[in-house]
Amino acid sequence: MDTRADTYFGNVADSYDRLQPILSPPYSKGLDMLVELIPFGPNDRFDFVDLGCGTAEPAIRVLEHFCNATGTCVDSDPEMLAIATPKVVPYSGRIELRHSDMVSFQVPACDVAFSAKAFHHVAPEDLQDLFARIADALSPGGCFILFDTMSLGPKWGTHAQAQASRFRQRHRQIAVASGLATQQEIDARMEFKRAMKAAGKDTEYEHSAEYMVDLMKKVGFAEVAIVWRIFSDTIIVAFTSAGGLGSFRQQRGLP
Repeated sequence: MDTRADTYFGNVADSYDRLQPILSPPYSKGLDMLVELIPFGPNDRFDFVDLGCGTAEPAIRVLEHFCNATGTCVDSDPEMLAIATPKVVPYSGRIELRHSDMVSFQVPACDVAFSAKAFHHVAPEDLQDLFARIADALSPGGCFILFDTMSLGPKWGTHAQAQASRFRQRHRQIAVASGLATQQEIDARMEFKRAMKAAGKDTEYEHSAEYMVDLMKKVGFAEVAIVWRIFSDTIIVAFTSAGGLGSFRQQRGLP
């Protein structure tokens, strides 16, 4: 029995990598920034965990930039992992894909953990425990990088959302005009997403960046900061105790 239609990501997995930067203009820039924020040099050895890895696009960028990095990638959707599997073949021996819900996943020991565009699917009641398990898994001075859509404050959120909507629309028009996508497939993707949300099969939560920061501090991260933002697309960086970027690099003899 084909279950692809029962999940949003199962249905869109085949076109996800191509359409995601078109539907979400800050996506690719956010992934570039995520890689830049990892506090290691290109030749350093470290272990990472990618939570909600999707098609493994974030992890592949890390593996390409850091030639001695090794990682574990987890995702709950088998269709996304099916797309990821052939993509990671060139990095065999450096990466492991695991099928699991990251909310219940036992995060392995690591130096860096990150997540891109996945935590808005985590229910509010599960966030604190998940952050705690990430903090526990990280080495002293370890780094967690969270890239996701996060709600904007009430004082300027409505205005900013309207600006963001216009920005996305112009970006999509340019993509169609340049032949990167057709209007029909963009419309079909958006309509399918609306239908899946209405059916309760693509649940999203509007976590605010400030709330995420507070939870990370509550579970014991020593240093937490919002370091990058384009409209609602946000990156938060958190360090475990012994921490902060300076001591983290000093411990490893990095410049």
